[in-house]
Amino acid sequence: MMTYKRDKDCIAGCRKLMILIFSFIIIPLHAQNDRQNTMAQFLFPEFVSCQVKMKTGKVNIVTANYNTLSEKLVLMKDSVAQDMVMTSFVDTIIMSGRQFVPFKDALYEILVDAPVSLFIQHKTRLIDPGQPAAYGGRSHTSAVDRVSMIQSNSNFYNLSIPEEYEIVDSPVFWVRKDHQLYSFLSKRQLIKIFPEKGDEINEFISRNKLKIDDREDMIRLIQYYNSL
Repeated sequence: MMTYKRDKDCIAGCRKLMILIFSFIIIPLHAQNDRQNTMAQFLFPEFVSCQVKMKTGKVNIVTANYNTLSEKLVLMKDSVAQDMVMTSFVDTIIMSGRQFVPFKDALYEILVDAPVSLFIQHKTRLIDPGQPAAYGGRSHTSAVDRVSMIQSNSNFYNLSIPEEYEIVDSPVFWVRKDHQLYSFLSKRQLIKIFPEKGDEINEFISRNKLKIDDREDMIRLIQYYNSL
């Protein structure tokens, strides 16, 4: 009888130990997934040292990253992420060797610095996990109306995003021509910006099989235009 009780206690103890071991395995995995999803809203996988060149000529060195959901530069200080304010006083920001300039409330990366320049506006959209729809389906919509669950008064989005939410890239290319900025999402829109060279641009795109949403292809195209 005593032997049976000892065996039963031993089995129960082993079960508790296995549960404890698995809990130590599972918790870090969930923490890792949360961190990956949180960092997915940023342009770079880690916060990096960057130069903030002010219009006064002063240069500040900060640790930062760019939030593509809120389209704000996020400064990291004492392990606290804060959105940068008053970007109107900023001339240029250099992160990981890439140059950015403020425009309205966002930062645009300079891809081609020439008489006709090319910029990219890094943007992403937050898609909710889907609401129940008819016939057992799911309705996926932009999570704009539900975003209050992951924002605070001082930080917009710079928080852990639930794993079930999806962050989708939605960049926009901009061309600066004759001191005016033009955005484009299609070949037709792009050619309308350059009506005087529309045939050459169309032929170059077709001959080289360029994609309008590809960063390197657009750099190549604008460099070609500047060479005409």
